[in-house]
Amino acid sequence: MNSTPVTIGESFGWLHHADGDRGVVMCASIGYEGLCAHQSWRLLADRLAAAGLPTLRFDYPGEGDSLGDPADPAIVDAWREQIRLAVRWMREVIGVREVALVGLRLGATLAAEVGGVERLAQIAPVVKGSSYLRELKMMARVLAASGATPEASIAAATSGDDIHLEGFTINQPMAAAVKRIDLTRLEAAPAQRVLVLHDPAAKPAPDYLQRLQSLGAAVETRALLDYRALTPAPMPAPPPLEDLDAVVAFASEGAGAALTARPPQGALATEHFIERGVVFGEHRQLAGVLCLPRGKPKMTVLMLDTGANHHIGCGRSTVDFARALTRLGFASLRMDTLGIGDSAVVENGPRAALYDAARAEDVSAALDFLEMRGLENVTLYGVCSGAALALYAALADARVKTLALANLQVFGKVEGEEREKLLEMGFAATHTYVSKAMSARAWARVANGEVSLGKLVDIASALLRRKASALAGALAQRLGLAHGKAREARANFSKLAARGVRILMLHGDHDVGREVMDVCFGPDARFLRHLPNVEIDVIDGADHALSSALSREALLEKMSFFLQAAARDADPGRDNHRAMASALTMATLGAFTLMTNLE
Repeated sequence: MNSTPVTIGESFGWLHHADGDRGVVMCASIGYEGLCAHQSWRLLADRLAAAGLPTLRFDYPGEGDSLGDPADPAIVDAWREQIRLAVRWMREVIGVREVALVGLRLGATLAAEVGGVERLAQIAPVVKGSSYLRELKMMARVLAASGATPEASIAAATSGDDIHLEGFTINQPMAAAVKRIDLTRLEAAPAQRVLVLHDPAAKPAPDYLQRLQSLGAAVETRALLDYRALTPAPMPAPPPLEDLDAVVAFASEGAGAALTARPPQGALATEHFIERGVVFGEHRQLAGVLCLPRGKPKMTVLMLDTGANHHIGCGRSTVDFARALTRLGFASLRMDTLGIGDSAVVENGPRAALYDAARAEDVSAALDFLEMRGLENVTLYGVCSGAALALYAALADARVKTLALANLQVFGKVEGEEREKLLEMGFAATHTYVSKAMSARAWARVANGEVSLGKLVDIASALLRRKASALAGALAQRLGLAHGKAREARANFSKLAARGVRILMLHGDHDVGREVMDVCFGPDARFLRHLPNVEIDVIDGADHALSSALSREALLEKMSFFLQAAARDADPGRDNHRAMASALTMATLGAFTLMTNLE
C-alpha cells in the first residue's frame, strides 16, 4: 500500500503518497453515512494519488480512530477546525502549492464553510442543516423498523430529541449546530472553482449555486450516475467508479509535478493508552490500529472486522472497546482483513472477504506482527462474520489459545449459494420477526412505505430456510445423528477443545445465532457445554453488531472477566488477586458507562 498512517493534532488519518504540487484533503461524512461510504472513500483516495495528487483522509474529532468526545457541545466547530488544520498541514508539512477539498454530504458542507482553497468538489452536499436532520430521523426510523432490532431498541431509536443510527448518536447540541447550517448564506467563495455532484433525483438548490457564483466562484454541476452506491446500507454497493473518476478529473486538472515530503508516522496518546496506525503482512497489504496501555500489557486482543465495516466497528464500538480495555492492562490490534477498510483493495470489494476461510491467512499475519513486538498472548475477538473468521483462524493456527465469539451464526465453512443467502439474511431470532409480523405497528410501517413488501418477502424466505434447517436438525437428533453442518461444527469445536483453547460464546437474546447453535449442538447447546473451557453467555436486549450503549456495557463486563481469567491462566505467577481485578473492572465499567451514555 502506498499510504502512511499519520496524526494531525488529535486526529488520525492516512496520507496517500504522490509527487504533485496540488494536494487533496478529503472531508468525509459523519457517523453511519461515513461508515457505509468508507470503502468508496478509500478507493477515491487511491485514485486521486494515482493521478499525482498527495491525498489525505482523516477522521474528525470524536469520529473514527481520532481522539475527542462525540458528546462535546462544540464538536461541529471542532470538525471545521480540523479541516483547517488538515489544509495547513498539507501546505506546510507535505509542501504542496495548492489544495483541493473533496467532501461527501455533511463533509462537503463543512468544506465549503471552511474554504480557503483553490478547488472544491462537493458530493451531494447538505445545503440546509434542518433538511439533513429530517433525513437522518427518517433513516433512523426505517433502519429500526426494517432491521432485526428488538422493539425496545426501535422505540429508543425513534423517540426523544437525539437521533440514533446503528450505534451512532446525534445529540441535541450537535443537532442544534447542524440545524444552523445554511450554505445559501456563505460569506465568501470557498474556492476559485467548485464542482457540485448531485443526486439525479434532486437538482442542487439554485439559490446555493447562485450564491457561489455571486461570490466569484466558477461553478460546475454534474448528476451522480450511481448515487445509491454512496448512500447508507448494511451491505454497501460496489463503488461508483465513474462518479469517482469525475472527481479525480476535476481535482487533477492543471496540476503539476513536485517532490513532496513523506511525514513520519505519528501516534495518539492519553494517560491510559498510546495508539498508532500500522501496516503489516508479507506485502504490507494489511492495516490496523495498535492500542497499547501504559505499562506492560497483560495480554492482547486481536479485533476482527464486523461485516463490511472497517475496524472502527458500527457505532465506533470497537474503538471505545479497545480504549476501555487499556484501563485493565490489555493491548489490542483492531485490524482490517484483505478487501475491507484500510487494507488493500480486492476485486468485488468487502463482500468477497466475508465468510472466506482463506482470510485466516490475514489473521496469522497479524499474529506474526504481534509476535515480533513481544505480544504473543493473543485473544481473537469478532462479531458475526468477524467471529466466523476468528473460528477459521483458530482452526488453522495452533498459536490461538483464546477465542471470544460474539453473535456467531456459522460454526463451519460456508461457500457458494449458501454464503450468498447468509449475506442476505437478517440477524434476529425467528420469534422476533414473528412478533413484529403480529404487530399492528409493523403493518402500519408497510402501509406508509417505511418497510417494503419486497423486504417482507425476503424475511419470509429466510424464515422458511431457517425452519427447514431446524426441522432437519431435530430429526437428526431424534435418530441420534449429527447431520451435515452439525457434524462439522462439533468436529471443529472438539478439535479446539482438544488443543485446550479457551472459548467464550456470546449471543444477544434475539440473535439467530442462538437458534443455529441449538441446531448444531443440541438443545441449549448441550454438546458445547460438555466441552472443557467453553463458556456460553447471553446479552439481554443486545443489537446484532453490539453497538448500542446497553450492548457495549454488557460486552465490556463479560469480556473483562473472561480476559482476566485467561490472563491468569496464561501467567499463573502474576500477582493478580480476584478482588483487585473485580474492583478495577467495576471502575472501568463505570467510566465506560459514562462515556457511552454521553454518546
